[in-house]
Amino acid sequence: RLQHQMQQEKASNNEQYDKSMLLVRDIFHRLLSTWDKKEQSFSKAEQIQRAKDLLHHMTKGTQALTMFQDATALRGYTRKKFYSRAGLVVESLGKLSPEQSSLSNKKYVIDACWKNLERINRVCSIGCGPGCDAVGLLAFLKGYVPNHNAKSSSMHFILLDYAMEEWKDAVLDDLEPILTKSFASTVTCEHCDVTIPLLEKHAHLIEASDIFLTSYLLTETRDKWDAYFIQLVEKAKEGAIFFFAEPLPWQLHRLIRMSAPDSDPSPLQRLRFAWIDSSMNHPELQELDGRAGGPAILLAIKV
Repeated sequence: RLQHQMQQEKASNNEQYDKSMLLVRDIFHRLLSTWDKKEQSFSKAEQIQRAKDLLHHMTKGTQALTMFQDATALRGYTRKKFYSRAGLVVESLGKLSPEQSSLSNKKYVIDACWKNLERINRVCSIGCGPGCDAVGLLAFLKGYVPNHNAKSSSMHFILLDYAMEEWKDAVLDDLEPILTKSFASTVTCEHCDVTIPLLEKHAHLIEASDIFLTSYLLTETRDKWDAYFIQLVEKAKEGAIFFFAEPLPWQLHRLIRMSAPDSDPSPLQRLRFAWIDSSMNHPELQELDGRAGGPAILLAIKV
């Protein structure tokens, strides 16, 4: 009987994941088709080749704004990373479902986040790039949260990036009408630099957001994001969810240390954390410098 129940849960989870990823594929293909309809100076292969240099510098944290001024490279980056990065959000948040999170040592954090996901309608993606995290969150809600009470026409996406004008020209101006027409009432795109304090003009966007998505950004801006994220957490509302994905956990360990009760007083101390990567159900592995078979994924909620 227990085995039958586990099989049912696995099938249900697969159905939820498949439904979410079908939506990711649909949005991704619609985005690519907008480019295919335009006169292209460079082939798909050339786009991907140009993206390799940009990816190399982003991995090393040596990227400069001028590197983002090549629209061909940005489209190559999107072709290479959009689907997998959106899928990472879907897969990671799917672990919050009651069927999968029962063994976590931070189940109270996970349960609180799962409950709040039903009420999400304002999504803030920081370092959004081509918008893959936002699309992943949208797809997750459609596939996993049947009680999500925000109708498709009332979703709000706030996209923030250091190279926003460049991403808009290359990708986001094509993605925005896809999201607006089918899923969102508004898409707001703003320039954002996490290596300097948070701009006051963004305060109202932060205060109203239900979830913050940050992928690979802390590593790319290593040790320069402190002031921004301290202010971000300070301005975020109680119950706001924070999703962090990084290639390795070292900057996430640093974030946790900065929020420790015995550290200097900080708004970060109002965060409660849970790892939702390969170490999720293995507390003894969570302090390690690496993760098995994938990136480090950390979830937090402001209390």
